[in-house]
Amino acid sequence: MLCHRRPSSIHPGAGRVAAAGGARRRALAVLSTLAALAALAPAARAAEPTREERAAAVALFDEGRALMAAGKHAEACPKLAESHAIDPGIGTLFNLSDCYERIGRTATAWIGFRDVAAAALSAGQTERERVARARAVALEPRLSRLQIVVPPEAAIAGMELTRDGVPVGRALWGTAVPLDPGEHRVAAVAPGHKPWEAKVAIDAPGVVSVAVPALERAPASSSGAGASPKAPVAPPLVEPPATDTPRPQGGSILKPIGIIGVGLGVVGIGVSTALGFMAKSTFDEATEGGHCDEAGNCVDQTGLDLRDDAVRTGNIGTAVFIAGAVLAAGGAILWITAPSAPPAGAASARGRGLAGGAPWSARVGLGPGSVWIEGKL
Repeated sequence: MLCHRRPSSIHPGAGRVAAAGGARRRALAVLSTLAALAALAPAARAAEPTREERAAAVALFDEGRALMAAGKHAEACPKLAESHAIDPGIGTLFNLSDCYERIGRTATAWIGFRDVAAAALSAGQTERERVARARAVALEPRLSRLQIVVPPEAAIAGMELTRDGVPVGRALWGTAVPLDPGEHRVAAVAPGHKPWEAKVAIDAPGVVSVAVPALERAPASSSGAGASPKAPVAPPLVEPPATDTPRPQGGSILKPIGIIGVGLGVVGIGVSTALGFMAKSTFDEATEGGHCDEAGNCVDQTGLDLRDDAVRTGNIGTAVFIAGAVLAAGGAILWITAPSAPPAGAASARGRGLAGGAPWSARVGLGPGSVWIEGKL
């Protein structure tokens, strides 16, 4: 979109007012960024399952195990899958993979056992790693694999393949991929050609190959139907005429914002230190009371609760420390790199905006579990 400038007879102060408005918008964007960084600590806590969610995961796991014991594997698998989605665990994934194997989803069970083996190895659970890896190896001869072959004469520039709606990259063309038995859909599209689709049934161990044929060209018409759409041509870029509009002087507002950022960062680091001491105190309470040992192994529910509270408080402290460090670093950069304050005669940093604009102010505050920042222009 082209912008039409007014004749040069306009009052020269109008350019300074427009520049000041742009500086105010940039300042508000910086304030919003600082506030978003200060909210990192509460967001980190939301990623961890709550006690209620963990209780729901345990209930689903127990119900799934009971259904498996009763031979109702088709009903048990969704319970175990939901339990693992709420609170992922090595034991839950092992039981889920065992359930998938029993209902014939061999490929899903195979990759699940491999994931269990890798996680158990990282956790030092050597016996579970050995059992899971043995289960995966035992499943390999029973796997069904689908191989999508694209002959050279069918490989059109811009061709895209999908398997069950999932894109298949060129690196996977010709590779036999393990899939659960059943019907699978393979599709191919290319610019200027008719789409192609085929359904492939896999019901036995081994490799099933499907070849993508050369796609037919789409019929052309005078109205352009069937032809690949042309990208719209962008209008030529018009360079606006040079102007002597003065550049905005941002030092009077960016420097205070930088100071605010540094202050918030220091507060965040202090809060994280306090949270660290709280986590240490909670863990010491568990060990000194005989509920847990120094390695974190607990003997009763009180110890488990105290240990979980200590770990959760420590995680929050780490997130607050990271947010504080980012705020302090960003504020320092703004403080150091902000332009110099406007010359004498312009509005002061506290009472007036840039180039005689509206007054502005900024406030910072702390609340229970929160940090807030407010700016007015």
